[in-house]
Amino acid sequence: MGTAVKKITACLAAAFIVLTMINIVGISPAHVSADSVFVDDEQTYQELDQQAVYDELFDLNSDVDISIDISKEQLANLQKDFEYYRQKHSRSSVYRIADTVTFTVNGKKYVIDDVGIRLKGTTSRCNFFDDVLGIYNLVNFRICFNCTFEDMEDYGLETRIWKTKEEKEKRENRTFATMKSMELKWNITADNTYVRNIYMQEMFKDYGVPVQNCRLTTLSLGGSRMGIYRLFEPIDEEFIHRYFPKEDWGGDLYKVRCTDRSPATYTLGNDYGIASKKKAIDYNFDLKTNIDTSRQESMKHFLEVINNPSASKDDFESVADMDEIATVLAVNFAMGNQDDMRNNYNNHYLYFRKSDGKAVIIPYDNEIVMGDTYVWTLYDSAMTDVSPYEEYNVRFDHPQEVPFIRQTVLKGGYFTDRYTDCLRRIASGKWMTTANYLRYYRNAKSHYGDKVISKYNFLSTVKMNIEFSMEGGEGFNGNMSIDEYMTKMKANIDRYIDP
Repeated sequence: MGTAVKKITACLAAAFIVLTMINIVGISPAHVSADSVFVDDEQTYQELDQQAVYDELFDLNSDVDISIDISKEQLANLQKDFEYYRQKHSRSSVYRIADTVTFTVNGKKYVIDDVGIRLKGTTSRCNFFDDVLGIYNLVNFRICFNCTFEDMEDYGLETRIWKTKEEKEKRENRTFATMKSMELKWNITADNTYVRNIYMQEMFKDYGVPVQNCRLTTLSLGGSRMGIYRLFEPIDEEFIHRYFPKEDWGGDLYKVRCTDRSPATYTLGNDYGIASKKKAIDYNFDLKTNIDTSRQESMKHFLEVINNPSASKDDFESVADMDEIATVLAVNFAMGNQDDMRNNYNNHYLYFRKSDGKAVIIPYDNEIVMGDTYVWTLYDSAMTDVSPYEEYNVRFDHPQEVPFIRQTVLKGGYFTDRYTDCLRRIASGKWMTTANYLRYYRNAKSHYGDKVISKYNFLSTVKMNIEFSMEGGEGFNGNMSIDEYMTKMKANIDRYIDP
């Protein structure tokens, strides 16, 4: 009996010593693992090569898994946020609190404490959680590493009170892999190849267009296996620093979108400003940088110039990088993007470079592309019988309104030749070949082909075929196969540009 008591006492003493040592370095027991890096340890954070982690994270040859440890109470808060802001005809911007987020990159774990998470998207948000059912629908998320959780109205008893100004600033500046936030999106378009979006992002890069890095990952949330998601870097100030030379930093960045009042047609009726989801205030052009300092003169001048009925070619080139814009429009057309600035007047950012004040386009949400028509379609042909110079907008049932489409790349436009040349290069280049696409597909399948969950795990996927495949047709969610799409679009481009 005495020996047993001694053993118990010794074990308790050992546990006490371990916990004491853990608390000394600020690490909780959950993080103690030989293969884990606890990012919030101050010394680790200072020594961590975040750029190297970023590079490995977005290397398409890496294996990546994300596990978000979050309570049912916080998931219920996310659900309540969705319901509350939907009634206000808005979208919640409130980040709820995840205990930890663990990134496993090629077997190495990176653990971050106290991470913000919210739903993201406009039409993709939906009911997803119930106290009894748990998570029953797939939704898109944004995770935030620098949330301070200090708004009493949002967090109540969970509101954080930061002891010192320095402590709060440290959290506000916290990054992982150089990023303050990330986006996670599920395969809502039922793309059986899983890489249409990735392929288009890589194509934009090859043509010199600034665009998000994107890759596949598996995701677990609150103990639920969510299957295969796409991970995106955010488009923010750090993005500008990564993809633009230093002399171009510091310009105004706008997210461009449709509002309840009007689509983003780039006409003088469009509005611009600083949106507030909490107050249900939205703008066609939502300012994302220089919030406290910008007078938004670049946007005002830009709209005035391109809407001047007598604007010349030089006028357009004085306010916009028309080579870049013509390239974006050409890639979007060739990839059959039905949900872009041409067709739906949305899904891109506009950035005014600091060095010359010229606007460039940063494409965004490139999902409904390359014959993928599962969610919705403007053209049954997935644009494979539409003219690259089409002057009519089917989505809004009126002639094309965007001035730097109508007056620049359509027939008789100032930059039609540049646009046509780019289309010609695309149609005859590697990006319009099945062989090149197969490289991305096979790579994705080799890493994630065995990570596909049952389609019956969530209501979102019950009617989907979610298995990896290069085939198309009714059995594969009604989407075209990649081979069929490329064959038809190449012929379509040839028909119109070289009649």
